[in-house]
Amino acid sequence: MTESATDSAPDSTSETAAAGTAARRFRPRLSFAPLRSRGYRLLFAAELVSVFGDAFHAVALPFLVYQLGGGGRELGLLVAGYGVCRLVTTPLGGILSDRIGPWRVMLISDLSRVVFTVGIVAAAVADDPSVPVIAVLVAGTGLGAGLFQPAAYAITPRLLPADQLQAGNGLHSTASFTAGMIGPGVAGLVVAALSPAVAFGVDAATFAVSAVCLAMIGGVARGTAPPPPPPVDDGGPQPGRVGPDGGAPPVGFWRLLRESALLRTVLLVTAAANLTVGGMVRIGLPSLSNGELAAGAGGLGGLLAAFTAGSLVGGLFSAGLAGLPRRGATAMLAGIVLGLAIAAVPFAGYLGAVVALVVAGLASTVTNVLVITTMQQSTAPHLLGRVMSAIVFAALSLFPLSTVTAGLVVDRYGSTAVFLASGATLLAAFVFGLSRRELRQR
Repeated sequence: MTESATDSAPDSTSETAAAGTAARRFRPRLSFAPLRSRGYRLLFAAELVSVFGDAFHAVALPFLVYQLGGGGRELGLLVAGYGVCRLVTTPLGGILSDRIGPWRVMLISDLSRVVFTVGIVAAAVADDPSVPVIAVLVAGTGLGAGLFQPAAYAITPRLLPADQLQAGNGLHSTASFTAGMIGPGVAGLVVAALSPAVAFGVDAATFAVSAVCLAMIGGVARGTAPPPPPPVDDGGPQPGRVGPDGGAPPVGFWRLLRESALLRTVLLVTAAANLTVGGMVRIGLPSLSNGELAAGAGGLGGLLAAFTAGSLVGGLFSAGLAGLPRRGATAMLAGIVLGLAIAAVPFAGYLGAVVALVVAGLASTVTNVLVITTMQQSTAPHLLGRVMSAIVFAALSLFPLSTVTAGLVVDRYGSTAVFLASGATLLAAFVFGLSRRELRQR
């Protein structure tokens, strides 16, 4: 089948006129309207508490491994096992979201992580704790984590009207980064003052609270057949969307992938953009802080906090861009700003690097929110879970390759080369996305 009309462009004259009218009407404004929806408030609270708990896992795990007599190798294997399990269940999270509903998938994820995390607490306080047992339990939490995120993206359109969806995604990002900033400090205090086992106990409690919040969400989010999003008028039939009779269209995910240039472009840009970013953050940034910037561990914390702070602001900024014309083009332009900011980090000195990372964090979140919102509104409800899981998988799948490659590049060419390569890769990915009509015109 030839490329569908979903991805074709309208007449250039009418398109330009419409874009000009929309631009004149558009006024950025921060919107907290999604929080007036009870279902969204409960989802917001569930994710906020869950991300806060994730910080306790990340901080407590290294100290638990060291307490049990393990070292860097054991810790690396545990973290890798967690990452692999999370990656494996990400597609499953999308499939199950479309089959049994994202609400059920999120509950299964939270409850399973309660069980596995309580198991970690029990193993940690046992008379003869075992690193292999801890490894199995940590892998179990990774399986649960992989189910959660695609379902969270798939459930949001059920809880909000279309004109509030982007604001909801922006507020979600803000909540996640706020919890991500506060959580590690609190977790570190708990580990230092009490023990890693207590920190894992707090982590388990946050998953339980998240599950309670999800259980209180109303019936509209619990069903397996959500209402369709409003159609996008682009002058032709749209593969993967609800047909004119209101019934479910006979289109599966693989057919959608073949027919939709928009989905293929988003997946390609996502994968390319994440090719080097993981290694840049985990390997390049510590090396730059300890080497060229001579800032040490404290300086590294400041650099990471700068990116997180920028991301937090980016979430709020994105929430104010509802009604933005050409959402796809704006997302790609923000991605280009991200690439330029990353490339500038090693040449700007420490304070300049902080500023560049704030800009990079802001631009990164704007890109993510706009792309996710575009795909949520361009995908049929019966395929939304699988489409979201494909995007998350594309973002996560290259992380191991990224970190290994970054380590080799740092050893041979220095950390500056990692930032230049990351900036160049990001620029290439987002310039390509901007050149694609099916994404640029969204």
